[in-house]
Amino acid sequence: MSMLWQIRREFSAFFYSPIAYVVIGAGTLLNSVMFFLIILFLSRSGPAPGAPMEMLFSWVLFWLVVMILTPLITMRSFAEEKHSGTLETLVTAPISDIQIVLAKYFSCLAFYVILWLPTLLYPLILSKFSAIDMGPVLSGYLGTFGIGVMLISVGVLCSALTRNQIVASLVTFATMMALFLSGLFRWVDGLSLQSLFEYIDLMAHMEDFAKGIIDTRRLVYYGSVALFSLFATVQVLAARRWRA
Repeated sequence: MSMLWQIRREFSAFFYSPIAYVVIGAGTLLNSVMFFLIILFLSRSGPAPGAPMEMLFSWVLFWLVVMILTPLITMRSFAEEKHSGTLETLVTAPISDIQIVLAKYFSCLAFYVILWLPTLLYPLILSKFSAIDMGPVLSGYLGTFGIGVMLISVGVLCSALTRNQIVASLVTFATMMALFLSGLFRWVDGLSLQSLFEYIDLMAHMEDFAKGIIDTRRLVYYGSVALFSLFATVQVLAARRWRA
């Protein structure tokens, strides 16, 4: 059983459930509403205080899409297998624990990318009316993808820890909120770890990405959390295989 086949199997399984269409529909609707509000705001405020795409990647609604929909993408990855009893069959197949985890991870990440594909229409629409600096647009998508790389791995780990999809989504949401809110401590004076909180402040990250500023330290942060989460997921799966 090749890993590529397993990724395709996991990705196809998304569309056997109505939740996939709900997530894509909700993401498209929320992003469309946000884009409309941004255009409406800029059209009424005189000189543009910021490019529409820059605001798209840094407004509160952006985080609403990420924080609510990401847990829905990852919650079924392992929890559903445990609940249905098919995980035992999967772990006895001729595929390693690492391959199982990576297949589920990359299928969720691919779905996350699809969630943002409709927003590619926005630069095309804007280009019909004015020139667009594609640098900030591309860096904004890079930041969105980087954060997805990290948060999807967290969601897969949380799903591996329970057999209930609702619990998995709630734990994922709580963990993501902890990561998000911890960065806000950068504004508290006198903290010895203030530089650390500045490093992990996701909101500040996306504000910079949206302006075209790419700090590779942030990409390293996303990759490090992703690698740790995937490693932990493999260990959770290996422990279950050992008990079996």
